Amino acid sequence: MASIDKGRYTNNQEREEVVVFLIGMHIKKWWAVHKWLPVLLAMPPMLKELSEHEELGCLAFENFWRFRTTLSVQYWRSEEELLAYSRSEKHLKAWQRFNRKARNNTSVGIYHENYIVTEGNFESAYVNMPRFGLGKAVGKQPMNNDTATAKQRIRL
Repeated sequence: MASIDKGRYTNNQEREEVVVFLIGMHIKKWWAVHKWLPVLLAMPPMLKELSEHEELGCLAFENFWRFRTTLSVQYWRSEEELLAYSRSEKHLKAWQRFNRKARNNTSVGIYHENYIVTEGNFESAYVNMPRFGLGKAVGKQPMNNDTATAKQRIRL
């Protein structure tokens, strides 16, 4: 179990930008396992690679599963590094496999969203939390009188 950082924290504010990348899938026909399982199994090797190779630019990620939808929230150092990874051998092979096996079926859908957030346009609050989300990606610091409210943090 992850250790809890007791107290109130916010993300490290010394960052010019961060790219928030959401990617996942939605299982439309749960009984068609042979159609959606290959899509699901394509993600873990890429996440393993990203967690083992910091130089690729992925700062951190969190994964969620809700009923028939998966979500990976990823934090990237830059848009250039995210796009470079999308053209990498491991990702291209997975994408080509998906296109061959799943693109034209109605059993599974995939999605991604990409947000480039510039300095002064993001903030966070963590109270009695383990390393998580943006704070995990860019580091966190204890709140103080200058960072006690969301309005103060967003304008730093």
